[in-house]
Amino acid sequence: MVDVTRGTSLSGEYYSTEGSLIRLTLGNFDYSKGGFKVNTSKDNIFFTGEVKPEYILNKGDIITPLTEQTPGLLGSTARIPESGKYIQSQDVALIKCMTGKIDPSFCYYLVSSAPVKKQLGAAAQQTKIRHTSPDKIKDLIVDIPSLEEQKAIGHFLDTIDSKIENTRTINDYLAA
Repeated sequence: MVDVTRGTSLSGEYYSTEGSLIRLTLGNFDYSKGGFKVNTSKDNIFFTGEVKPEYILNKGDIITPLTEQTPGLLGSTARIPESGKYIQSQDVALIKCMTGKIDPSFCYYLVSSAPVKKQLGAAAQQTKIRHTSPDKIKDLIVDIPSLEEQKAIGHFLDTIDSKIENTRTINDYLAA
């Protein structure tokens, strides 16, 4: 139902404080609220070296971490906010949904659900910094409803997330 691929290894000699391509890191996952966040923990987030086109992501692509440096990070998901700007690095998996088999919005929420996070955590390797793999993500055991139900569930959860984000924006504006 999904294809899961690991990103590319990026040489540190090409990290830069400016450029046009941004390398994704685990700092791009907002594991407490969910979703994508701009990485403000580093200043050398740009990459100026050569990158194969398949590692440059598109708006709406679903990503998930393969490394857990903070408890709860495995199973987090994010959607790429803009095409042609972000590079999939080796600690990040790209989840591609098979058309007609699984709805991308449903898949986005399914991967970050408690049962999936529990399976990923149980199967993670190492003890201090835990890791998973694309194969372990593909091998998850979950119940999948019909495509019509998936679309309804995905749309419903997208709508709720949009309302939450609008409320946060209003609260931030009022606080300022």
